[in-house]
Amino acid sequence: MANPQQQLARLAVGILTLTRGRLSLRATIGLCLAAVLYVLVLQPLAKQTLGISLPSLPAIDQPADKPAPQSRPAPERTPRSGAGSPTGVPAAVDPADLPTVLTDRGRGVYESSGGLRYTRGSQQGHRLAHVMAHTLDEPDRVGQHGVFDTNDPAEVVRLIDEAYGLALAGKQTTTQREEGRTIYTVNLRRRIGYIGGESGARKGHPSAQYLKLVIDGDRVITAFPLRP
Repeated sequence: MANPQQQLARLAVGILTLTRGRLSLRATIGLCLAAVLYVLVLQPLAKQTLGISLPSLPAIDQPADKPAPQSRPAPERTPRSGAGSPTGVPAAVDPADLPTVLTDRGRGVYESSGGLRYTRGSQQGHRLAHVMAHTLDEPDRVGQHGVFDTNDPAEVVRLIDEAYGLALAGKQTTTQREEGRTIYTVNLRRRIGYIGGESGARKGHPSAQYLKLVIDGDRVITAFPLRP
């Protein structure tokens, strides 16, 4: 145990350092006097009269450095290289805002330059909105979820028209018929998106260069990137 003189010396230095610029001179002096009273009066008195030893005052050092704030985890990036769409809710799309690629045929029907019609229907309320849902990943979706690299509706419409043109020409396409619908799987021979969903995440979100296009006559049912 340190002797009273050593305790007082350490306390004086510590108090002056700790209170510098924080307490008034009067408060600092009062704090020092309280320490002196404890060390020189209360400790000896308690030992002599009661036979107990009061604890020594701890040395007051300079305040420890504040711990560095924990860095926040970096936000997850989209799994694509290049332009991409974040995970979340797709932005609302109005076919009327796309006059360069869609012609309004009335009653919610919009026809693309390639001859495909986008009509009302699907859970999203319109087939174009349904297609645009494939510009966003659904990480919790069981199985695969094809996601376009672009989230620009006009670019998506043009891409589908391109695939439709190849399908009509019988190029780079496999065709299936199912319940009156035609299913085209078109190899565009370049990356157009990636595979998301739970399955895609497990495989590292592989890129996709095929487009699956499902139509009923000339009416679009759905379209999305695919990796056969």
